[in-house]
Amino acid sequence: MSAIIKETLYVKPTRPSKHIQIPLSNCDITMPPIYTGFIYFFKNVLKKDNFMNVQKLLTSLEDVLNDYYPLAGTLKTLPDGRTIIDCNDRGIQFIIAECSDITISQLEEKNWEHAVTPYGLMESTIIANKIDPILFTIQYTTFADGSVALGFSKHHHVMDGFGLFTFIENWGRRARLEPINPPIHDRNLIRASGNPSTYVSYEYYVRKPIERRYSNEQKSITTKIFRFSHNDLKRLRDYYSTGIPSGSWISTNDALVAHFWRTTTRARNIDLNTEVFCSFALNGRDRLNPSIPKNYYGNVGFQVCPKLLVSQLINGSPSSLALQIRKAVTDMNNIRMRSIIDWVEQQPDKSLVASNITYNGEDFGITNWTNFQKHDLINFGDGTPIKQRCGREFAVDGLYIILGIEDGIEVYVSLQTEKLEILERDPEFKKFIVP
Repeated sequence: MSAIIKETLYVKPTRPSKHIQIPLSNCDITMPPIYTGFIYFFKNVLKKDNFMNVQKLLTSLEDVLNDYYPLAGTLKTLPDGRTIIDCNDRGIQFIIAECSDITISQLEEKNWEHAVTPYGLMESTIIANKIDPILFTIQYTTFADGSVALGFSKHHHVMDGFGLFTFIENWGRRARLEPINPPIHDRNLIRASGNPSTYVSYEYYVRKPIERRYSNEQKSITTKIFRFSHNDLKRLRDYYSTGIPSGSWISTNDALVAHFWRTTTRARNIDLNTEVFCSFALNGRDRLNPSIPKNYYGNVGFQVCPKLLVSQLINGSPSSLALQIRKAVTDMNNIRMRSIIDWVEQQPDKSLVASNITYNGEDFGITNWTNFQKHDLINFGDGTPIKQRCGREFAVDGLYIILGIEDGIEVYVSLQTEKLEILERDPEFKKFIVP
C-alpha cells in the first residue's frame, strides 16, 4: 500500500525574484540539516469531481510564492561554513501521486493507526535540484474515493513548524482569493548582539569535521501512536503535581515530557550512573525581547536540554522530575536565548555547530505541535483537513511527536522494537493512555 508518483514539477513565483542571497540566522544554523514535515488528509465527503483541484493549487502556490520567494531557492554553503538561501527561483518541488488501492474511509475505520498509513505520502528522500539542496517539497496524492493528501517536507534550516503552519494557512488563503499578512524575510531579527558571549553552551557543541552523531549499528525501530484524552491529561498532570511545594506549578506539557522521558528511560534499561539528555523545542517568538513578529517564518526555536543521571530520573519522585522540566523551560529566557545566539556567532565554522542530543538509545527528544496546530485555518476552498499524520517512514529511536486532536492528543512514539514492547507493559505508562 504505497503512493505511486505520476509527475514531478518545479513551481516558481509568477514574478521573477530578485537574485539575492539571504544568510541563515544563528537559530537556523542550529537546526539539523534534515527535511521534516507532515501530511494533511482532505476527505471528499460530497464526492466532488474537482475536489482539491490540482491546477487551482498550483496556480495559488505560484501566487503565494511571490511573497515566500526564498522557498523557491536553494541552499549554498560559504567558505566560512555559513549557509545562505540563494533566491534563484529553482522552484518548490511539487509531486503528483496516487494511492488507488485505499480510501480515506478505510483509514478512518482502522482508526488512523500508523501501521495502516500508506507509504510514500510525503517525500522523505528529497531529490536535489542540480547540486544545491532545494528547500521545500509538496506532494499531492489522490485516493480511490477522490480524497486528497497533501504532504509537506521543508528543510529545517529554513523554517520551523510555526513558520510551516503559517505558510500553509496563507497558501490556502490565496487559493480562496483572500488577503494574507505578508511574511517577514529579514533574518537580522535574530542577529547576534556583537558582544562577547560568556555563556557556555551545553545544548549545542562544535563537532569535529569527520565526527558522526549516530551509531552505525542497525536496529529495528517501531513507531506507534498512543492517545491521551483530556481527562487522561488532567490525571497525568495531577500525578506529576503531587508533592509540589506551595507556590510552584507545572504545565501539562511539563508532565508529558517528564512522563515520557522517565518511562522511556526505564524501558531502555540504561546503567543507573549514565547521564542522559532530554530535548524539546521552545518557540522563542514571544520570549525574546523585543518579540519576533508572528509572520516571521524562519526558525525561532531554542532547544531546551535538561540532563539527569538515570538513577535520579527513574528513582526520584514524579513531581521532582516535572519541576526539573519546569525549571529548564523557565531558564530559557531572553538572556539565555540571546547568549546562545552570540555563542553561535563566535564559532569559526558554523556548519560544525550541532545538537548535543544523540538518538543512539540513551537520549530522548519530544516535539509538541499542539500550540500551533490550527486545522480550522487550513482551507484551500474545499474544506479543512480531517486528519494530520507523520509520514509512514518516521522512525527515529527516542524521538516522539505530539499532535493535537479534538478530544486530547496523539503521541508518535518511536523506539527500538524490543524497548517499545517493554514500555507498553510499564504500569506507570499504561495508567494514563486511552486503551
